[in-house]
Amino acid sequence: MASNPIRNLDLGTLRSFVTITDAGSMTRAAGRLFMTQSAISMQIKRLEEALGFSVFERSSQGMKTTSEGDQLYHYASQMLSLNDEIMGRLTSPDYEGEVRIGVPGDIVYPHIPNVLKAFSRDFPRVQIRLSTASTFRLLQSYDKGRHDIVLTTEQSPRKDSNILLTEPLIWTGAMDGHAFRKRPLPLGFARHCAFRAGVTRALDRAGIPWVDLVVSDDEAAIEAMVTADLCVHAELESASRTTRVAIDHAGQLPELPQHSVALYSDENTPSPIVRTLSTYLQRAFLWQPVAA
Repeated sequence: MASNPIRNLDLGTLRSFVTITDAGSMTRAAGRLFMTQSAISMQIKRLEEALGFSVFERSSQGMKTTSEGDQLYHYASQMLSLNDEIMGRLTSPDYEGEVRIGVPGDIVYPHIPNVLKAFSRDFPRVQIRLSTASTFRLLQSYDKGRHDIVLTTEQSPRKDSNILLTEPLIWTGAMDGHAFRKRPLPLGFARHCAFRAGVTRALDRAGIPWVDLVVSDDEAAIEAMVTADLCVHAELESASRTTRVAIDHAGQLPELPQHSVALYSDENTPSPIVRTLSTYLQRAFLWQPVAA
């Protein structure tokens, strides 16, 4: 059985149709589009012939869309909007260049890969530079102008931040692990980990002795020790974990303080790249998914 031939609508003709509908007359539309009235009239004639129905009712009061024209106006407006967005994003010099983002290693997953994939898809002429470090290091770098955007994990974010979420820390360890029962409690934290001070204060208040077993800034070293059931860790409840699990300690460990994920970027920056990527990040952490 023969398939139906593919037929395409001409965007220039659709723009003329939408402009006539908005203007109420072919004369005014021709002026807005810098076209002659005869040229725009010919476009509408070809459009109606291709579709097989009239898109306008003509009267002394002007031109009004038919019922079929109303439906066409809805779809044509969407097509033109998408066309204009594509042309603006892919050709505008405002969406070229580089954006530098810093994120603590323990909150890279689950959101950051999806955000960067979606942003790169929408703005292919923008180069993204991603670095990971502790909150302490990232804030230092941001204040010195070395990053355009940083995410942090803090108990008390600064006033120039945008708080994306706040939730308690939870104890994590190896699957079926027993390290949480040891005393002193073996801990695995990076040297400048934002969670460490709150965790150790909670242990001190509870009268639980503890010892550091990882002296490293490498997240892989911490994960190896925790996965081997040689120490325990603490992280945000929503963090993505593959080799660690939440510890069911039945009250043997103290409750931990809340921490926030905060976003730092200059809202007054003239760069639309920075503002737009900040918006993508906010959507992701506020549970408004960015389609990847």
